[in-house]
Amino acid sequence: MIIDLLHDLRTRNGRTSIVLFDPAGGLLVAGASKAMTMWTVTGEGPPAPRGSARPGRGPRSVTTAGFHPLSPVLATNGGRDSVASFWSWEDGPGLTPVFVHPWSDKRAAMAAGQVGAAFGLAFRPGTATLATGHIQGAVRLWDVREPGRPYRLGSLKVRAAYVDALTFSPGGSTLAVADHAGNVDLWDVSARSASAPVPVMTLTGGRASYLSFSPDGGMLAANTPFSVALWDTGELSARPAANLARGPGVPTGLARAVAFHPRLPVLACGDAQGAVSLWEVSEVRRPRLVSVTPVHHRPITTLSFHPSGTLLAVGARDGLTALWTFAES
Repeated sequence: MIIDLLHDLRTRNGRTSIVLFDPAGGLLVAGASKAMTMWTVTGEGPPAPRGSARPGRGPRSVTTAGFHPLSPVLATNGGRDSVASFWSWEDGPGLTPVFVHPWSDKRAAMAAGQVGAAFGLAFRPGTATLATGHIQGAVRLWDVREPGRPYRLGSLKVRAAYVDALTFSPGGSTLAVADHAGNVDLWDVSARSASAPVPVMTLTGGRASYLSFSPDGGMLAANTPFSVALWDTGELSARPAANLARGPGVPTGLARAVAFHPRLPVLACGDAQGAVSLWEVSEVRRPRLVSVTPVHHRPITTLSFHPSGTLLAVGARDGLTALWTFAES
Protein backbone atom coordinates (compact mmCIF):
# COMPACT_ATOMS: atom_id res chain seq x y z
CA MET A 1 0.00 0.00 0.00
CA ILE A 2 1.40 3.36 -1.03
CA ILE A 3 0.33 6.98 -1.35
CA ASP A 4 1.57 9.50 -3.92
CA LEU A 5 1.01 13.25 -4.10
CA LEU A 6 -1.63 14.21 -6.65
CA HIS A 7 -2.60 17.85 -5.99
CA ASP A 8 -1.43 20.56 -3.60
CA LEU A 9 -4.43 22.67 -2.58
CA ARG A 10 -2.62 24.94 -0.17
CA THR A 11 -4.63 27.94 0.99
CA ARG A 12 -3.72 31.07 2.92
CA ASN A 13 -6.32 30.40 5.55
CA GLY A 14 -4.03 29.34 8.39
CA ARG A 15 -3.92 26.01 10.20
CA THR A 16 -6.06 23.32 8.57
CA SER A 17 -8.18 21.71 11.28
CA ILE A 18 -10.47 19.48 9.22
CA VAL A 19 -10.59 17.98 5.72
CA LEU A 20 -13.69 16.09 4.69
CA PHE A 21 -15.23 14.52 1.59
CA ASP A 22 -18.98 14.51 1.12
CA PRO A 23 -20.66 11.06 1.12
CA ALA A 24 -20.88 11.03 -2.70
CA GLY A 25 -17.22 11.99 -3.10
CA GLY A 26 -17.81 14.96 -5.37
CA LEU A 27 -16.91 17.65 -2.84
CA LEU A 28 -13.96 18.31 -0.54
CA VAL A 29 -14.00 20.88 2.24
CA ALA A 30 -11.10 22.18 4.32
CA GLY A 31 -11.70 24.13 7.50
CA ALA A 32 -8.93 26.39 8.76
CA SER A 33 -8.25 29.11 11.30
CA LYS A 34 -9.29 31.91 8.94
CA ALA A 35 -11.82 30.38 6.55
CA MET A 36 -13.20 27.20 5.05
CA THR A 37 -12.85 26.30 1.38
CA MET A 38 -14.80 23.88 -0.79
CA TRP A 39 -13.66 22.18 -4.00
CA THR A 40 -15.40 20.06 -6.61
CA VAL A 41 -13.62 16.73 -7.06
CA THR A 42 -14.14 15.03 -10.42
CA GLY A 43 -11.12 12.76 -10.74
CA GLU A 44 -10.15 14.52 -13.94
CA GLY A 45 -7.64 17.28 -13.31
CA PRO A 46 -7.15 19.24 -10.10
CA PRO A 47 -10.14 19.95 -7.85
CA ALA A 48 -11.98 23.15 -8.82
CA PRO A 49 -12.64 25.77 -6.12
CA ARG A 50 -16.35 25.83 -5.32
CA GLY A 51 -16.42 28.62 -2.77
CA SER A 52 -15.21 29.77 0.61
CA ALA A 53 -16.60 31.40 3.72
CA ARG A 54 -15.40 32.92 6.95
CA PRO A 55 -17.76 31.56 9.57
CA GLY A 56 -16.23 33.11 12.65
CA ARG A 57 -13.44 35.01 14.33
CA GLY A 58 -10.62 33.88 16.53
CA PRO A 59 -7.69 31.46 16.30
CA ARG A 60 -9.86 28.37 15.83
CA SER A 61 -12.55 29.50 13.42
CA VAL A 62 -13.39 26.09 11.92
CA THR A 63 -12.63 23.06 14.07
CA THR A 64 -14.99 20.34 12.85
CA ALA A 65 -17.44 19.89 10.00
CA GLY A 66 -19.96 17.42 8.69
CA PHE A 67 -21.95 16.98 5.49
CA HIS A 68 -25.71 16.60 5.94
CA PRO A 69 -26.55 13.10 4.62
CA LEU A 70 -29.88 14.18 3.11
CA SER A 71 -29.45 17.83 2.09
CA PRO A 72 -26.85 20.01 0.33
CA VAL A 73 -25.82 21.48 3.67
CA LEU A 74 -22.51 21.61 5.52
CA ALA A 75 -22.46 21.93 9.30
CA THR A 76 -19.45 23.56 10.94
CA ASN A 77 -18.47 24.72 14.36
CA GLY A 78 -15.95 27.37 15.23
CA GLY A 79 -15.44 31.06 15.68
CA ARG A 80 -14.72 33.00 18.82
CA ASP A 81 -17.47 31.15 20.67
CA SER A 82 -17.08 27.84 18.80
CA VAL A 83 -20.69 28.04 17.66
CA ALA A 84 -22.36 25.73 15.16
CA SER A 85 -23.51 26.96 11.76
CA PHE A 86 -25.08 25.56 8.59
CA TRP A 87 -24.02 26.39 5.04
CA SER A 88 -25.54 25.61 1.65
CA TRP A 89 -24.06 25.55 -1.86
CA GLU A 90 -27.31 24.68 -3.67
CA ASP A 91 -28.13 28.15 -4.99
CA GLY A 92 -24.75 29.14 -6.38
CA PRO A 93 -21.05 28.43 -6.55
CA GLY A 94 -20.30 29.82 -3.10
CA LEU A 95 -21.24 28.86 0.44
CA THR A 96 -24.36 30.59 1.75
CA PRO A 97 -25.20 30.65 5.46
CA VAL A 98 -28.42 28.82 6.25
CA PHE A 99 -28.28 29.41 9.95
CA VAL A 100 -25.54 31.04 12.02
CA HIS A 101 -25.37 31.77 15.75
CA PRO A 102 -26.67 33.82 17.53
CA TRP A 103 -30.11 32.28 17.10
CA SER A 104 -33.30 33.91 18.24
CA ASP A 105 -35.42 30.76 17.92
CA LYS A 106 -35.30 28.88 21.22
CA ARG A 107 -35.82 25.57 19.43
CA ALA A 108 -32.58 26.24 17.60
CA ALA A 109 -30.52 27.18 20.62
CA MET A 110 -27.95 24.51 19.81
CA ALA A 111 -25.01 26.64 20.88
CA ALA A 112 -26.74 29.41 22.80
CA GLY A 113 -26.35 30.17 26.48
CA GLN A 114 -28.30 27.25 27.95
CA VAL A 115 -26.02 24.58 26.50
CA GLY A 116 -22.81 26.47 25.82
CA ALA A 117 -20.42 26.46 22.91
CA ALA A 118 -20.25 23.44 20.60
CA PHE A 119 -16.78 21.92 20.24
CA GLY A 120 -17.61 18.95 18.06
CA LEU A 121 -20.33 17.65 15.78
CA ALA A 122 -21.22 14.57 13.76
CA PHE A 123 -24.12 13.46 11.59
CA ARG A 124 -25.71 10.07 12.07
CA PRO A 125 -25.17 8.26 8.73
CA GLY A 126 -28.13 8.32 6.38
CA THR A 127 -30.27 10.49 8.63
CA ALA A 128 -30.94 14.10 9.58
CA THR A 129 -29.75 13.57 13.16
CA LEU A 130 -26.86 15.73 14.31
CA ALA A 131 -24.86 15.27 17.52
CA THR A 132 -23.06 18.23 19.09
CA GLY A 133 -20.61 18.23 22.00
CA HIS A 134 -20.38 21.02 24.56
CA ILE A 135 -18.05 22.33 27.23
CA GLN A 136 -20.42 21.41 30.06
CA GLY A 137 -19.93 17.74 29.24
CA ALA A 138 -23.25 17.64 27.43
CA VAL A 139 -23.96 16.02 24.08
CA ARG A 140 -27.16 17.04 22.29
CA LEU A 141 -28.97 15.17 19.52
CA TRP A 142 -30.83 17.30 16.96
CA ASP A 143 -33.30 16.74 14.15
CA VAL A 144 -32.03 18.96 11.33
CA ARG A 145 -34.39 18.01 8.53
CA GLU A 146 -34.92 21.77 8.40
CA PRO A 147 -31.35 23.05 8.94
CA GLY A 148 -32.65 26.53 9.67
CA ARG A 149 -34.73 25.21 12.56
CA PRO A 150 -32.91 22.43 14.43
CA TYR A 151 -35.12 20.56 16.88
CA ARG A 152 -33.60 18.87 19.92
CA LEU A 153 -34.30 15.15 20.20
CA GLY A 154 -32.41 14.20 23.33
CA SER A 155 -29.19 14.55 25.26
CA LEU A 156 -26.56 12.68 27.21
CA LYS A 157 -23.92 13.64 29.75
CA VAL A 158 -20.26 12.67 30.00
CA ARG A 159 -18.29 12.81 33.22
CA ALA A 160 -15.71 15.42 32.20
CA ALA A 161 -16.40 19.10 31.66
CA TYR A 162 -15.33 19.05 28.00
CA VAL A 163 -16.26 16.93 25.00
CA ASP A 164 -13.21 16.58 22.75
CA ALA A 165 -14.51 14.41 19.88
CA LEU A 166 -17.51 12.39 18.79
CA THR A 167 -18.45 10.10 15.92
CA PHE A 168 -21.21 7.69 14.93
CA SER A 169 -20.68 4.08 13.95
CA PRO A 170 -21.31 3.39 10.23
CA GLY A 171 -24.65 1.77 11.07
CA GLY A 172 -25.66 4.79 13.15
CA SER A 173 -26.68 2.84 16.24
CA THR A 174 -23.65 3.77 18.38
CA LEU A 175 -22.23 7.17 19.27
CA ALA A 176 -18.65 7.34 20.57
CA VAL A 177 -17.79 10.38 22.70
CA ALA A 178 -14.28 11.29 23.90
CA ASP A 179 -14.07 13.57 26.90
CA HIS A 180 -11.35 15.72 28.42
CA ALA A 181 -10.64 13.20 31.18
CA GLY A 182 -9.46 10.53 28.75
CA ASN A 183 -12.64 8.45 28.58
CA VAL A 184 -14.37 7.26 25.43
CA ASP A 185 -18.03 6.47 26.09
CA LEU A 186 -20.14 4.35 23.75
CA TRP A 187 -23.87 5.17 23.67
CA ASP A 188 -26.80 3.34 22.11
CA VAL A 189 -28.56 5.91 19.91
CA SER A 190 -30.62 3.53 17.79
CA ALA A 191 -34.13 4.54 16.81
CA ARG A 192 -35.62 3.22 20.04
CA SER A 193 -33.28 5.30 22.19
CA ALA A 194 -32.64 8.45 20.13
CA SER A 195 -34.51 10.62 22.61
CA ALA A 196 -32.90 8.90 25.62
CA PRO A 197 -29.45 7.52 24.71
CA VAL A 198 -28.37 4.46 26.67
CA PRO A 199 -24.76 4.13 27.91
CA VAL A 200 -23.13 0.94 26.66
CA MET A 201 -19.59 1.04 28.01
CA THR A 202 -16.62 3.27 28.80
CA LEU A 203 -13.19 2.82 27.24
CA THR A 204 -10.04 4.39 28.66
CA GLY A 205 -6.75 5.12 26.98
CA GLY A 206 -5.96 8.81 27.23
CA ARG A 207 -7.43 12.01 25.83
CA ALA A 208 -8.45 11.69 22.19
CA SER A 209 -9.06 14.47 19.68
CA TYR A 210 -9.96 12.11 16.82
CA LEU A 211 -12.20 9.05 16.74
CA SER A 212 -12.77 6.78 13.76
CA PHE A 213 -14.86 3.63 13.31
CA SER A 214 -13.88 0.98 10.80
CA PRO A 215 -16.32 0.59 7.86
CA ASP A 216 -18.01 -2.43 9.46
CA GLY A 217 -18.13 -0.79 12.89
CA GLY A 218 -16.04 -3.57 14.41
CA MET A 219 -13.07 -1.37 15.35
CA LEU A 220 -12.69 2.04 16.92
CA ALA A 221 -9.45 4.03 16.66
CA ALA A 222 -8.60 6.96 18.92
CA ASN A 223 -5.51 9.12 18.87
CA THR A 224 -4.16 9.67 22.35
CA PRO A 225 -1.26 11.98 23.28
CA PHE A 226 1.46 9.46 22.44
CA SER A 227 -0.25 6.61 20.62
CA VAL A 228 -3.23 5.38 18.67
CA ALA A 229 -5.48 2.98 20.56
CA LEU A 230 -7.56 0.32 18.81
CA TRP A 231 -10.61 -1.34 20.35
CA ASP A 232 -12.50 -4.36 19.07
CA THR A 233 -16.04 -2.94 19.30
CA GLY A 234 -17.50 -6.10 17.81
CA GLU A 235 -17.19 -7.68 21.24
CA LEU A 236 -19.44 -6.78 24.14
CA SER A 237 -16.39 -6.20 26.32
CA ALA A 238 -14.76 -3.88 23.75
CA ARG A 239 -11.36 -4.69 25.20
CA PRO A 240 -8.32 -2.73 23.99
CA ALA A 241 -7.03 -4.61 20.97
CA ALA A 242 -3.75 -2.86 20.21
CA ASN A 243 -1.64 0.22 20.80
CA LEU A 244 0.12 1.42 17.66
CA ALA A 245 2.82 3.26 19.58
CA ARG A 246 4.38 0.00 20.71
CA GLY A 247 6.60 -2.19 18.61
CA PRO A 248 9.76 -1.97 16.50
CA GLY A 249 9.91 0.51 13.66
CA VAL A 250 6.89 2.49 14.78
CA PRO A 251 7.22 6.23 13.96
CA THR A 252 7.15 8.67 16.84
CA GLY A 253 4.56 11.38 17.35
CA LEU A 254 1.88 9.17 15.86
CA ALA A 255 -1.16 10.61 17.56
CA ARG A 256 -2.31 13.54 15.42
CA ALA A 257 -5.09 12.24 13.14
CA VAL A 258 -6.59 8.88 12.22
CA ALA A 259 -8.86 7.64 9.42
CA PHE A 260 -10.00 4.19 8.32
CA HIS A 261 -10.03 3.25 4.65
CA PRO A 262 -13.69 2.91 3.54
CA ARG A 263 -13.26 -0.51 1.92
CA LEU A 264 -10.04 -2.11 3.13
CA PRO A 265 -8.74 -3.07 6.60
CA VAL A 266 -6.35 -0.11 6.56
CA LEU A 267 -5.86 2.66 9.10
CA ALA A 268 -4.05 5.88 8.18
CA CYS A 269 -2.33 7.90 10.91
CA GLY A 270 -0.82 11.38 10.63
CA ASP A 271 2.01 12.33 12.96
CA ALA A 272 3.79 15.36 14.38
CA GLN A 273 6.73 14.94 12.01
CA GLY A 274 4.55 15.36 8.92
CA ALA A 275 4.37 11.67 7.97
CA VAL A 276 1.42 9.41 7.19
CA SER A 277 1.68 5.79 8.27
CA LEU A 278 -0.54 3.04 6.88
CA TRP A 279 -1.46 0.06 9.04
CA GLU A 280 -3.01 -3.22 7.95
CA VAL A 281 -5.60 -4.09 10.60
CA SER A 282 -7.40 -7.18 9.32
CA GLU A 283 -6.34 -8.79 12.61
CA VAL A 284 -7.30 -6.13 15.08
CA ARG A 285 -4.97 -7.44 17.80
CA ARG A 286 -2.05 -7.71 15.40
CA PRO A 287 -1.90 -4.46 13.40
CA ARG A 288 0.94 -4.41 10.90
CA LEU A 289 2.81 -1.26 9.86
CA VAL A 290 2.91 -1.27 6.05
CA SER A 291 4.43 2.08 5.10
CA VAL A 292 5.49 5.47 6.41
CA THR A 293 5.42 8.34 3.91
CA PRO A 294 6.78 11.83 4.69
CA VAL A 295 4.18 14.17 3.24
CA HIS A 296 5.09 17.51 4.80
CA HIS A 297 7.54 19.29 7.09
CA ARG A 298 4.87 20.37 9.60
CA PRO A 299 2.58 18.27 11.83
CA ILE A 300 -0.35 16.54 10.16
CA THR A 301 -3.59 17.74 11.73
CA THR A 302 -6.35 15.94 9.79
CA LEU A 303 -6.95 13.08 7.35
CA SER A 304 -9.91 11.93 5.25
CA PHE A 305 -10.34 9.12 2.73
CA HIS A 306 -12.45 9.61 -0.39
CA PRO A 307 -15.53 7.31 -0.30
CA SER A 308 -13.99 5.29 -3.15
CA GLY A 309 -10.81 4.80 -1.15
CA THR A 310 -8.62 5.97 -4.04
CA LEU A 311 -7.76 9.38 -2.57
CA LEU A 312 -6.50 10.57 0.81
CA ALA A 313 -6.90 14.22 1.81
CA VAL A 314 -4.26 15.54 4.21
CA GLY A 315 -4.25 18.76 6.20
CA ALA A 316 -1.34 20.29 8.12
CA ARG A 317 -0.68 22.93 10.73
CA ASP A 318 0.63 25.51 8.25
CA GLY A 319 -2.48 25.45 6.05
CA LEU A 320 -1.51 22.63 3.71
CA THR A 321 -4.39 20.77 2.09
CA ALA A 322 -3.26 18.09 -0.33
CA LEU A 323 -4.71 15.14 -2.20
CA TRP A 324 -2.75 11.89 -2.34
CA THR A 325 -3.58 8.82 -4.40
CA PHE A 326 -3.91 5.54 -2.54
CA ALA A 327 -2.96 2.23 -4.13
CA GLU A 328 -2.90 -1.26 -2.65
CA SER A 329 0.50 -1.98 -4.23
